[in-house]
Amino acid sequence: MAKVLLISPPFYRLMGSHYNGIHLGLAYIASYLISNGHNVQIYNADFFDSNEYVNQRKLIENFDNYKSVLNDLNSPIWSEVKLTILDTEPDFVGIQMYTGTFKSAQNVAIIAKKCNSSIKVVVGGTHPTIDSDGTISFSAYDYLIRGEGEIALLELIEGKNEENIKGLTYKNSLGGVIHNDDRGFIEDLNSLPFPNRDKFYIGNGKIDVGALITSRGCPFRCTYCTSAMIWKGKTRFRSVENVLSEIEIMVRCNKVKLIRFQDDTFTLKRDRVVRICDGIIKRKLDIQWICDTRVDKIDIELLRLMKRAGCVRIKIGVESGSNKILKAVNKGINIDQIKNAVGLIKEVGIPLTIYLMIGFPDETDKDVLKTIRFAEEIKADYNSLGVISPYFGTEIYYDLLRKGFDFDKSHWEYFFHQSQAMIMNTNISSGVIKKFFELNEKSLGRRI
Repeated sequence: MAKVLLISPPFYRLMGSHYNGIHLGLAYIASYLISNGHNVQIYNADFFDSNEYVNQRKLIENFDNYKSVLNDLNSPIWSEVKLTILDTEPDFVGIQMYTGTFKSAQNVAIIAKKCNSSIKVVVGGTHPTIDSDGTISFSAYDYLIRGEGEIALLELIEGKNEENIKGLTYKNSLGGVIHNDDRGFIEDLNSLPFPNRDKFYIGNGKIDVGALITSRGCPFRCTYCTSAMIWKGKTRFRSVENVLSEIEIMVRCNKVKLIRFQDDTFTLKRDRVVRICDGIIKRKLDIQWICDTRVDKIDIELLRLMKRAGCVRIKIGVESGSNKILKAVNKGINIDQIKNAVGLIKEVGIPLTIYLMIGFPDETDKDVLKTIRFAEEIKADYNSLGVISPYFGTEIYYDLLRKGFDFDKSHWEYFFHQSQAMIMNTNISSGVIKKFFELNEKSLGRRI
């Protein structure tokens, strides 16, 4: 039996905020390993015992503090990471990493090796999957898992020959990097045990365990998103019965009152959503829930059913108030479709969050002002604001490379939507950027 500590590195805490939710990727891996007899704990190093969150404008303003804490391994946050690893005494440390936690994940690996050099450090997630060479080159990483991690990590900790583990990247005895063949997607998502919601090292009983995902993948190809590379344009779905069984356990056993569906597009298959909603109603599951979706994947009848089944917020990606920008980023929607969807959501009376971004290639002050005016016209309950981040492997990343941008790949940790370093578009004036982030203060409700 192996002792495994799965870590989500600190990120928002470095900017004076925090994230108190469950990380489903780690929770699924934990359940899979536990079901095969291993001792697993999950450590969300971004947890802080508070209900007060910093808005996006403040996150932007705290960028210098973020860099300072990130580079100070003597700060209390990193001391907590060290104490957690020392206390749990793991054989393996598995680190979940996306682009914004590039350096934070490296810090965790350094600390793990200082605690005990025999700990095997494994990294996985979106950025390692896409940039496996750039990630595994860091000396403190022993292994990298590309794609879905459940089966590969189990095989690794159970001692299967490295050469035979699909999806594994590692270094040979000469220091060369070996990329094994890719592992195919898990076709039957029902075969996975439900994600573990009670193995948290810190915050057990306080972590928000309400996240749930009913599918994996996204069929759309927005130029700013890595999903097309990660999921190859494919979406796999859990059965409706499997989803409803998990909801029932969350309500009856975990006492969850608010579920956050984390599918990229929850209403992608309309008939499936209808059956999920009908099941919630028929089983008398007393829950509220939130979902993300697209404006071209809803209609008035579906929205009414969703509300009856407990939907208390819908989040949609508006991104821009300029049709020129929407077309350029291959969003597949236009302003009229957004207006129509917003009208339907408001008619039904479901609170609305909209996602908005600025800084797209070739975007101008005029385009941003259109976005600001459009947001003021929509009057969403919450505006989720960000700067476009050209993640490695996205079409926007390559577009900017062609235009002469020289990305400092040693600082991938600056690539996130509230990073001052991401304001690369010099066509947009500082005054307009400031006005955009003032939309936060005009939000009608709170973020949930």
